[in-house]
Amino acid sequence: MRRIERLINLIAALLEARRPLTAQVIRDTIAGYDQLTHEAFRRAFERDKDALRSMGIPLDTVPADKLMDDRADGYIISKSRYYLPELDLKPDELAALRIAAQAILGGATEAESGLMKLSIDSSGAPAPGPRVVWGADVAAEQPSLGAFYSALLDHKPVEFEYRTASAGAASRRRLQPYGLVHRRGHWYLVGQDLDKDDVRSFKVARVSGPVARLAGTYTIPPSFDAAEHVGGEAWAIGPDASDATVVRFDSSMSWWVEQNMPGLPASAGPHGALDVEVPVANLDALISWIIGFGSEVEILAPESARRRLIEHLASYLEQPA
Repeated sequence: MRRIERLINLIAALLEARRPLTAQVIRDTIAGYDQLTHEAFRRAFERDKDALRSMGIPLDTVPADKLMDDRADGYIISKSRYYLPELDLKPDELAALRIAAQAILGGATEAESGLMKLSIDSSGAPAPGPRVVWGADVAAEQPSLGAFYSALLDHKPVEFEYRTASAGAASRRRLQPYGLVHRRGHWYLVGQDLDKDDVRSFKVARVSGPVARLAGTYTIPPSFDAAEHVGGEAWAIGPDASDATVVRFDSSMSWWVEQNMPGLPASAGPHGALDVEVPVANLDALISWIIGFGSEVEILAPESARRRLIEHLASYLEQPA
């Protein structure tokens, strides 16, 4: 057994123990120690204790007299010092934390994983509040995105310079922000255009210069859905005949679907899975997206779509390492 496995076993045992464990109990019950001679165990255990403490793990030694045991000291890991306290973040605070972390780390996997954990409440359900789609790389868009988010929270109109894809030249826009939406790696600001007197969406990456706040406040319509005013997902626009594809998300991802794919028809699958009907006009785009989830997501129907997913996976496996 590798040392890292033995250390993990030791940490788990000392966290779960109801009372401090003596060295003899550790040797007899924890995998990785039980096959060692007395002297080999003594040396290994001393090294492992030093390793845990050097990593900041609160390994406590409890004297034998406090254990009412004259034979040996005991060891335990303090749960109160090992686990982080539960953070009671408000939805707005959580969303702001996401933007800050992604702006600094550029959507790194470690940041996404940590932020995903923070968005789960103690019951294992997604935390209430604004829907957030993972994976937005906002490093280049940070200044204006932060200003838009702050204005959105305060219901303050904004003015900014915006460069359209066609014209290229920047023009001044005045907007009441109604929402921020992420689509295909980019953020979009949606709101009431004060000059056009209509709801418009703006790609945040095309905003140049500072964002200015305007006087007054406004009210966001209670039934307003910003996502409806931004172009659909990549798989919704394409050359294929639009058809419903049934995608199964396993139980570990079902809450994610409910949070990030609202409104799509869904039904319960086996073992807590969730089967979602996704309208697809570009099957290859959907497959590329699904592959990123690994074994947690699969296509169930139609059979032709499932076969194409298998073909894509096979082509990856056939590529030289």
